[in-house]
Amino acid sequence: MERIRPHTKPLGMLEWESVARGFLASDALLKAAEVEILALRPVTPGRFVALFTGSVEAVRESLGAGAACARDEVRDSLFLAQPHPDLVRVLRGRKAEVVSQSVGIIETTSLCSALLAADGAAKCALVRLLEIRLGMGLGGNAFVTLAGPQSDVESALAVGEKLARERGYHRSTVLIPNPDQRLRKAFEEPVAPFSDFTSG
Repeated sequence: MERIRPHTKPLGMLEWESVARGFLASDALLKAAEVEILALRPVTPGRFVALFTGSVEAVRESLGAGAACARDEVRDSLFLAQPHPDLVRVLRGRKAEVVSQSVGIIETTSLCSALLAADGAAKCALVRLLEIRLGMGLGGNAFVTLAGPQSDVESALAVGEKLARERGYHRSTVLIPNPDQRLRKAFEEPVAPFSDFTSG
């Protein structure tokens, strides 16, 4: 299997309430600057999401164009100049790994806010991102799971939750200090609905 290189280029993300307007706005953002699409698709419950990368200037320009084209339908947006290198890797899917420490979960009601929470959480403490699930089969919600020593997980959860709350899209945060062995399997082999992301 080809090893996926860590992704550290800027990321831009837009989330629209309308699928049709999302397609229209995506055309505008693609024409505005030279960006690479990582995800471009409808998600439940009838929303549309675009995740893309490129230079700082290109990503900012595309974000502006995509938001302006369907401003009344934009649910959330995100710009990460220096994303944590594990973000895209986890979205694409990864090999299963043993979960032997505490697990934390942050649930949000927007996809952009989940990615923001994951980025902030991963940067502030010694934790491993296990899964980032964006809207697929979740009624428009999203969640992030991470693992590590309990004190680090607690710190990461606090930062991620704060970022999501500031946007008004926080749903729930939980800490599982010592997951049951049977539950660990769900964390060790997560579903990766966005695993068809580009592998570059």
